[in-house]
Amino acid sequence: MVKNQAVPLPPLAEQKRIVAKIDQLMALCNSLEQEIKNSTDKQTAILNAVLAKV
Repeated sequence: MVKNQAVPLPPLAEQKRIVAKIDQLMALCNSLEQEIKNSTDKQTAILNAVLAKV
């Protein structure tokens, strides 16, 4: 059965590198999400300004 199988783990130093890379990528994702929100907010503001002049 699978539950009785040993799962090899990478050395601790490699685990730390993996975690650091994941943290870096998560920070990038968070930054990109914020940029998308800011862009959407700007688009909405521009659309509202245009519609207000019509």
